[in-house]
Amino acid sequence: MASTLLALTSACVVSSDTPSEPGETNNPTNQSQDPGEPTENAQNIVASSTSTSTTLGSDLQINVLALETVDNNILRLRFEIENKSPENFFLYSGLSDTDNLHSASQVTLIDSENQNRHLSYKKSDGSCFCSTIDGNIASGQSVEMWVAFPPPDAPVDSMTVTTPMTPPILDIPISESTEPAESPDLSEPQIIPLTMISDDIEDQTGRTESNEEVSIILSSDVLFQTNSSELSGDAEEILEQVAREIDDASSSTVSIDGYADNTGNESINMPLSQERADSVESTLSDLITRSGIEFDTQGHGSSDPIAANDTEEGRERNRRVTVTFEK
Repeated sequence: MASTLLALTSACVVSSDTPSEPGETNNPTNQSQDPGEPTENAQNIVASSTSTSTTLGSDLQINVLALETVDNNILRLRFEIENKSPENFFLYSGLSDTDNLHSASQVTLIDSENQNRHLSYKKSDGSCFCSTIDGNIASGQSVEMWVAFPPPDAPVDSMTVTTPMTPPILDIPISESTEPAESPDLSEPQIIPLTMISDDIEDQTGRTESNEEVSIILSSDVLFQTNSSELSGDAEEILEQVAREIDDASSSTVSIDGYADNTGNESINMPLSQERADSVESTLSDLITRSGIEFDTQGHGSSDPIAANDTEEGRERNRRVTVTFEK
């Protein structure tokens, strides 16, 4: 067994051929301007990562421009989305939650030294303290964005950037900005401990665990045959162990989420991942002996990869079902 740190983030599959919403144009413009935001686009790229959960693949790139402290109470990430493909790209919820569309609200920062994850600041009205863009990012075009975070409690030299669309962007140095910024009324900062994941390399299973919650990661390649939602002969023994853990826990709700890699069409991946989650739920409901358990099952297709989809090993890890419950 080997232990590695894993930051789980929500993701959404985005497509370059998604039509623009009514009233939108193909020319992206930054909204929600930061009072301290530079007026000119910085050209120095600190680090880059290409997308693994969009139809554009490596033709869509995120370039980090700066991670900088502003007025000591804000850590601002500036980055650009670069579209190298021959098609337009519609951001929609690719980097955001559904309440902050066209923004980068689901981008996070990892403080590996203190083992914390920093979530983006929210204003008092619940909206993200970050920029937004409207419309498609045209072929060959780049658009700059920013998002604000609470700074670390203890000084650190660098942090890792995680996004729903790309692998983590490691060791981004923190610089000082000389530009003042007038902050709006902000909600309490959200800095949460990293969870640990233990992996069983042989059967591609693992778990993330915090003080409050357990998430067991089950390989779809072990549970199911290819393109099937019928549980294999090895699956029941694995699910019996999961059921025992749920019986020993106090949670009354168990979340079961199915995921696929990015091969194939989402019209197949989405229903298949839902059917696999439903199959696991059906078996666990028979195996769990404790009463009062409710299940929440969802299929996510190829969204929220936990490994790069450009290798077979990574795709194997992304084909999974997770079972999550409170301790």
